[in-house]
Amino acid sequence: MAEIREKTSTDDVVEIVALATKDLRRVYRPAPRTHGSAAPQDDNAAPSLVAIEDDVIVGVIEYCEREKSLHVRGLAVHPKRRRRGIAKALMREVEAIAAREGTPSVTLSTIKETGNLEFFCQLGYTVVSEAPATGFEGLDGQAVVKVDMCRVSA
Repeated sequence: MAEIREKTSTDDVVEIVALATKDLRRVYRPAPRTHGSAAPQDDNAAPSLVAIEDDVIVGVIEYCEREKSLHVRGLAVHPKRRRRGIAKALMREVEAIAAREGTPSVTLSTIKETGNLEFFCQLGYTVVSEAPATGFEGLDGQAVVKVDMCRVSA
């Protein structure tokens, strides 16, 4: 079982995030920005956790505080370490943090076409809303669906 701990400034998760992003880009991509549209914001100060197996970082999750929830902003597991419970362990640790802090829920957004919806449903998340994903498109330029999900803290 992977050890889950807070990410430190010396933890290198670039490769894991790049590999996970590469997999997602087989399904959807950022849509071309229109003139005047804002660039996505990158907040490197968001809390993160890492999963470690055999002294190697194999997964990372980033989350932030939102009104009445902790919101999962990103989840990545090294492709060679998937289907071993690492993503589940990372999600459960964010849920435990929410419960310790008295935060009523954990929320996240996913793109429906990735197939990740089923994984989150298995963890007890429910769909709150579905809408066209602004800023993203399928590989042929078609619309993709952003699904907002929630799980009430125990």
